[in-house]
Amino acid sequence: MTAALDIDPYLLPLPAPDSPVVLPHRASSLHVHLNGRYADPVWPLAPLTGNPSVTKVAIGWERWPAAFRDEMRLAAWNLINGQLRPAFLHGRGTAMRSRLSLNAVYNTTEHWKAFAGWLGDRGMRSLAGCGPDVLHDYGLHIRGSGRSRDVVTKTLVALTRLWALDQVSARPNGIGCPPWEDLGVDDYLSAATGFGGGENATEPIDEKTMGPLLIWAMRMVDDLSRDVLAAWAERQRLAEAALANTATPAGTAALEAYLRPLITSGAPLPASVNQGKAVLASYYISGITGASRGQVELIRRRESLTAIAAERPGPCPLGVPVTGRIAGKQWRAALDYNEAPDLMRHLGTAAFVVCAFLTGMRPGEILGLRAGCCPDPVPGPDGQAGRHLIRGLEFKTATDEDGNHDPGGAEREVPWVAITPVVNAIRVLERMIPDGQLLFDHHAHDLQFARQGTGSARRRELADKHDQTRITADGSAA
Repeated sequence: MTAALDIDPYLLPLPAPDSPVVLPHRASSLHVHLNGRYADPVWPLAPLTGNPSVTKVAIGWERWPAAFRDEMRLAAWNLINGQLRPAFLHGRGTAMRSRLSLNAVYNTTEHWKAFAGWLGDRGMRSLAGCGPDVLHDYGLHIRGSGRSRDVVTKTLVALTRLWALDQVSARPNGIGCPPWEDLGVDDYLSAATGFGGGENATEPIDEKTMGPLLIWAMRMVDDLSRDVLAAWAERQRLAEAALANTATPAGTAALEAYLRPLITSGAPLPASVNQGKAVLASYYISGITGASRGQVELIRRRESLTAIAAERPGPCPLGVPVTGRIAGKQWRAALDYNEAPDLMRHLGTAAFVVCAFLTGMRPGEILGLRAGCCPDPVPGPDGQAGRHLIRGLEFKTATDEDGNHDPGGAEREVPWVAITPVVNAIRVLERMIPDGQLLFDHHAHDLQFARQGTGSARRRELADKHDQTRITADGSAA
């Protein structure tokens, strides 16, 4: 095998059970910690890209026909780590890349899985018996399935790639050459509909919606962000204090002095919501009184405060001033411990709307921006400062020196110009994250749906308006 590899660098080694799913030279440093092993039942594909906003798809082998798992597992590993020979690509234009991006790898394996299922339904148990006649029948089957010409074409290309990669495999499966390689694909495609092309079919957002949305997004960033960030910092301080507080006589006294008047007067108790039910806000109470969580728990049980809080749930006001104004009035009477995470999420969404609408960047490009991407311009010889420029990576069109998709992205040759509202949005985002991190790092933005790992907030969370606080013209919350 060593001699063969020296002669033909495109030939792949045979993976061992503990071989990485994505070999080191192909794995992105951002997601390399997610890499799996060849024998694993699930293969995460995130190591194939450095795009922080990518959906982390995976190949779940338990969903594949059992008879074809071993052959297809090796074929998929070859797809992930190998590349097609230049001689094979010659004359095929740019449609056939020697290596594929993460989503293209996943979609290709999905085509392979459907093919394996069809073969199994015909009683076949190996790709070795899959010659041109069988592939011809499958091509006709796909043509008659009602799928679009684009989907059928991608299916045929996926099977061509399966055959081509078999030529560089350490253990070829023996699949035959697809007949459309010699005859062309026209016989396997349905008639053209006359639709399609490069036009974007997505309906634009009506200006009656987009206008107010953009205006209020900018107001959130410019007028209300100081309050939101202050509320979040105070919530974090109280939560950390609650974790650190130890039981002391002073804590007991402060706790008694705070809760006793509320209990005896029948006033509402500070409450949070847990699984749809109002419960005593223990962390908040511990943080503002200096009592330990154990001391709060003791009085909660002794005084039956869970039931009282459910009957008389009250707010958890934070001791930070409200400076933002709407229609000349404070937009909140007080900022609340419980609403701080939601307000932070809305602030991040508002900043995203401003950046997306006023720069023209793709969502993935915005989610890939890092702190420091838009430095203040240095004044020129005349003392006048230039324009703010945003420098970041582009992923969709990034290619390497061989014309293949570059999983790490490439810095955009022409930076985006940032007008003042965009600069303000970026400055707010930089206050939400540690230095050098992604502006939309999911640890800072996915506060309601905390998850492990690296990367940016998901587009789904940014678009989710569930339970979003609406601000009315008089400054009240609806």
